[in-house]
Amino acid sequence: MSDDKIKYRTYKTSINIFIFSFYTNSKVYEIPNGRSTILPGIKYSVLTILFGWWGFGWPWEKFKEIKNSIIALHINFDGGEDYTKVFSEMDYDEKTVWVFNNLRREIFQKIDIQIIDIMIDLQTEFIKLEQTKLLEKNIMFMNENLKKLNIINLRNSDLEEIIDKIEAFEFKSN
Repeated sequence: MSDDKIKYRTYKTSINIFIFSFYTNSKVYEIPNGRSTILPGIKYSVLTILFGWWGFGWPWEKFKEIKNSIIALHINFDGGEDYTKVFSEMDYDEKTVWVFNNLRREIFQKIDIQIIDIMIDLQTEFIKLEQTKLLEKNIMFMNENLKKLNIINLRNSDLEEIIDKIEAFEFKSN
């Protein structure tokens, strides 16, 4: 994955004044790589510190108000809730997202969702050209075409798993 990507974060706020209780997310912030993810949440943390503890609702609600305030502060000082994955998956179809999300962790760390999208297109092209699902030929075809795109960090066993996941999605969809 590229190091120049933007992170998408939301922050929590908890306000409790008299019988009014408000616990929600902030807007989504785009944070460039290298910038602090804590700073945009400071204003929400200050609001929570100032107004998060003062509700006078039902006695059993008091603990919920305090709990929400503590959770909001924890999330904000931890850098907010990460929505980067959700936003990056919005540009891809269901098949690409499903295959990407069902890979083993070792493969998941080597590639990004864009490469999976490319591999699904290559798989479709292979089936049109070869009209067979012979795994060895399929892996050779993938290797040749991925090398042309300078994607060389995948082993044959990784390609085999990705091909299996593509076929599993197609089987699941039928």
